[in-house]
Amino acid sequence: MTDIADDAAVEGDETWGGYGATKAALEQLSRVLAAEEPDLGVWWADPGEMRTEMLRAAGEDVAAAAPPEEAAAALHRLITGRRHPSGRYRAADLADER
Repeated sequence: MTDIADDAAVEGDETWGGYGATKAALEQLSRVLAAEEPDLGVWWADPGEMRTEMLRAAGEDVAAAAPPEEAAAALHRLITGRRHPSGRYRAADLADER
């Protein structure tokens, strides 16, 4: 099982309260599932900042962000490789594992 995480779950960003709270709740559910079902792979993965309309709408510099395809490839490796224990991962950290 994979939960798409976000820094908003662990940071206090102004105006992102509702979004951050739901992401934090989803991460907590993932932690509990991982604890209750140790034989099940449970990953909550943060794709990081991506060049998306959501990031642009937040007023961020999208030109400096990675294209979504990079995060998608890293998350695909996490899921299909099944070599990582349950836990929270960042796509940028997984990119080095090609």
